[in-house]
Amino acid sequence: MRLGCGVVSEIAELTTDRVVENQGIGRGGNAMTFEEVKSAVLSLNARDQKRVITEIVPLIWPKACVDDSCLARIRHIVDDETVKEYRAQHKGEI
Repeated sequence: MRLGCGVVSEIAELTTDRVVENQGIGRGGNAMTFEEVKSAVLSLNARDQKRVITEIVPLIWPKACVDDSCLARIRHIVDDETVKEYRAQHKGEI
């Protein structure tokens, strides 16, 4: 498993093809398990983790987050406390 900048592109490609929790993710012999993908993303530097959130999550969002519990979890992640400092810096505008 490769870590670093290349893994962001690799995960983006793999997740847009097929994401199945606890099974292989990817094509052929290059399959990564869910736990390997999770470990790879958590091992990235902050800049590349941000890229995962801004570039990859939107690609899988429409397929993966289709129920109320998923939406509630996302709302919790992006609650007022999370964006408090950003709002202060930008005078309440997001």
